Amino acid sequence: MILNINLMNNNIPLVTIIALCYNHSKYVLETLESIKNQTYTNIQLIVIDNASNDESSEKISNWIKNSEFQDVLFFPEKANLGVCPALNKALKLTKGKYYQFISCDDILLCDKILKQVQVFETLPDSVAFIYGNFQYIDEKSEVLDQMNQFSHNGWIYQSDLPSGRIQSIIANNYFISAPTLLYRTNCVKEIGGYDETISFEDFQLNLRLLGKFSCYGLIDVLCLYRVLTNSFYHSSSEIKIEKNYLHALKYIYGNFFYENWMILLRYTLFKNSNSIKFKIIKKIIFYLLNIAEVSYKKEYGIKS
Repeated sequence: MILNINLMNNNIPLVTIIALCYNHSKYVLETLESIKNQTYTNIQLIVIDNASNDESSEKISNWIKNSEFQDVLFFPEKANLGVCPALNKALKLTKGKYYQFISCDDILLCDKILKQVQVFETLPDSVAFIYGNFQYIDEKSEVLDQMNQFSHNGWIYQSDLPSGRIQSIIANNYFISAPTLLYRTNCVKEIGGYDETISFEDFQLNLRLLGKFSCYGLIDVLCLYRVLTNSFYHSSSEIKIEKNYLHALKYIYGNFFYENWMILLRYTLFKNSNSIKFKIIKKIIFYLLNIAEVSYKKEYGIKS
C-alpha cells in the first residue's frame, strides 16, 4: 500500500536513521548499504558502535569515508552504553521530523522510508509512529519460510491492521517489529525519550506513546529482520525478558480492567519467591481456574 504523493526534493522532511551496532561486523555493511540505497534522499544518519570487540568500528569508519553519505555522525563508544542510553544520546542529536532505529544486523528495503513518509505526511500530528510488515532472514541473508506476527494474526490486507490508540491490543499481542517503525520525533521527545532502566526499548516506548498518541499500520513489507541465536534478545534469560515485559505494562495498568487481571496473574505466576503468600496465591488461582474450566466445559458441551 502506498499513496501517490509528490514530495518535492526541496521540501521533503528530514528523516534521521539511528543505526546501533554491537559486534555486528558480519552484517553492518549490509545494513549501512540498505540505508544508503534508500529511494528517499533527505536522510541524516547517526551511527553508534556500542563498544564492539570485533571489527565493526573499523568497518563503519571505512564505509563512512568511502560512501560519500552527506549527513552522518559516528560515535565509536569506548564503553557499552546499553541500548536505551545509546538511543537517547542519538535522539538528542536527531534533526529529522521523523526518525527510526535499526540494529546493524537488520536490513531496510529500498523504499521503506519513502513509503512511510508519504503516508505520515497525510496523517495528523497525533500519530506518533507507523509500523509495517517484515520478513525473517538467516545469517546468510536468505529469507526464512517462517510466519511472523502479521501471518499469525491472519492479516493480509491493509484494512486488517489495527491503527489508532491500540495500547491494550499491543499489550496482549505485541506484533510490531522494531526496525519497521518510523517515529514522529517530537512525540518521542515529548514523553521523555527512552527509559534507561530497561533493556529492551520498543515495547515500552510504544506503550507510553499510545497512552497519549496514536499509530498507523502499513501492510507492506518494509524490512528484513535477522534471526540470530546470539542476539541480545535471544541470549537474554527468560526472567530478564519477563521482568522487562512486566515493567513496561505499568504504563497501561489501571486503564483496562481485563488487562489488570491478566497482568496480575502473569506477575503472580512469574514471581520467583519461596514465600508462603505466593504459594498460597498460586494454589488459589489454579484451584479457581480448574473450577472455571470444569464449569465452562459442562455449559458448552466440551468433552475433556
